[in-house]
Amino acid sequence: MGWNIVIADDEAPAREELVYLLENCEEVDKVTAATGGMDAIKKVKEQAPDVLFLDMDMPDLNGLQVAEIVADIHPQTKIVFSTAYDQYAIHAFKLRAFHYMLKPYDEEDIAIVFRELRKIQQPNDTAPGAPSGTSSMKTSVKLALELEEGIIYVFPKDIIYISKELKHVEVHLYDRAYHVSYTLTELEMKLEPYGFFRCHKSYLVNLAAISEMKSWVNGAYNLMMEDAARSSIPVSRNYVKQLRLKLEI
Repeated sequence: MGWNIVIADDEAPAREELVYLLENCEEVDKVTAATGGMDAIKKVKEQAPDVLFLDMDMPDLNGLQVAEIVADIHPQTKIVFSTAYDQYAIHAFKLRAFHYMLKPYDEEDIAIVFRELRKIQQPNDTAPGAPSGTSSMKTSVKLALELEEGIIYVFPKDIIYISKELKHVEVHLYDRAYHVSYTLTELEMKLEPYGFFRCHKSYLVNLAAISEMKSWVNGAYNLMMEDAARSSIPVSRNYVKQLRLKLEI
């Protein structure tokens, strides 16, 4: 059974774009659109959605006001704030927002949300009853890189980061890189169980290969990677909090 979703946005183009993106996700069963804050509350009461995509800036009730009411009437609903501005982020997380997206968003932003939803839906590998040998299987598998001259197999731990420029995706090892036919989203799904994190729309990094995080501008950061070139990888503001939660003890 897929996700039941309500979208609340008073701007028709943004609302229709998000409906389109979500309706093209196989994991989604139903998408219901609301045109404002009061309408969002009405739709939540009617639909009891799993997820509410909530615009911050609406004329009747803003996103924070709607989130407080939804927390009372249907606390199980996960709230994903979507806005063109980032000044609401601290307030959003104080309200235990599940996720926070900055407009304009695309398929990869939606993929990140569903990756996080899958985590709360699927059991841990270490849960009781998990097949024995799971950990050893993870350390023995390799990623197949199909190249013109054949197939190269690499351990996930040997990958430092993965980048995308235009339509070209490159897998970066310590001192070399390979053009591959995978999409960045495909590699994210394959490698997420092996300690990889999507820190930017164009970058996927191996958490174990990060040596430093440096402040940059407007709340963004750069990661210093442990490859031969000491590569610097940007971290989008949307992902800084999640990254620190995964990286730090």
